[in-house]
Amino acid sequence: MTETVPVLMYHALSTARTADFHRWTLSAERLARHLEFLAREGYRTLTISSLAELLSKGGPRTGERLIALTFDDAYADFGEVALPMLTRYRMTATLFAPTGYVGGSSGWMCGEGEGDRPILSWTELTEIAAAGIEIGAHSHTHPQLDRVTTRELTAQVTWPKAELERRLGQPVRSFAYPYGRYSRRVRDAVAAAGYSAACTMNSWAATAGSHPLELPRTPVFHHMDAAELAECLAASRGSARRTALRAKGTALRAKGTARRAALAPARTLRAKTARRTVTA
Repeated sequence: MTETVPVLMYHALSTARTADFHRWTLSAERLARHLEFLAREGYRTLTISSLAELLSKGGPRTGERLIALTFDDAYADFGEVALPMLTRYRMTATLFAPTGYVGGSSGWMCGEGEGDRPILSWTELTEIAAAGIEIGAHSHTHPQLDRVTTRELTAQVTWPKAELERRLGQPVRSFAYPYGRYSRRVRDAVAAAGYSAACTMNSWAATAGSHPLELPRTPVFHHMDAAELAECLAASRGSARRTALRAKGTALRAKGTARRAALAPARTLRAKTARRTVTA
C-alpha cells in the first residue's frame, strides 16, 4: 500500500474577517479541536523540509501516521493562538513568511479589505523559530510568481531566503508559492535559490512520488470541524494513493513498452532466420 502524508494549509486564526477572506480564517477553538483530534488519532507532525527529506528516502514506514501542518502569511495570531497549542501537544509546524511585510500588516490583501491584518515581527519570528517551528519563505511581497519577470522572480525567491537566514541565524529550506501559483520557470527559480522543498495548493496528500518542490496541501477552511477534517484527510489520502498507483502503472507500462521495443529487432531476426531454415 502506498503510504501518504497529508499536509494541512492554515492561514489566519481569528473570528474577525471580511467576506472575501472569510473561508481562510479559523477560530482558535476550531484549531484546538483539530490538534486534539490529530493527537488522539496518533498523528506525529513534521516540518516541510523534514517531509521532503523523508519522501526522498522512500516515505513513511507502513502504518506510520505522519502529518505536516503549515501556516501561510505569518499572521500575528500564529504566535498568540497556534504556538501555545502546538507546544501543549508537542507538535511542530512550518510557518511561511512574506519578508516584505514582517513587522507590518498584510498590504497585499487590500483588495479583500484585509490590508491591516498584523504580521509577526522579526523578534517574534526569532522566538517562534527557537520554539522548534520551521520558518519558510513565502516570497518578499506575495505576488503571483508565474506572472512576474524573470528578474523579479529571482529577487522574490532569493531575497527572502537570505533575509530570513540572516535574521534567524539558521538555514531556510522551504518555500510556499503565493496563491499556489507556480510554473516550471518558477519551480526552477526556487530550486536555483537553494530551497529543498516547496508547497503548492494542489489538494491531495504527499507520497514518495511527490516532487519536493511541488508538495501538495489540503486547505483548511473556516467551517471545517474535527469530523470534516477527518473526512478531508481520508479523501486526500485516497486521492494520493490513486495518483501514485496510476503513476506506477504508467511507469510499468512504459518500461514494458521500452523492453518490447528493445527486443523487437532480435525477435525479427529470429523469425527471418527460421523462415530461411524452413525454405532451405
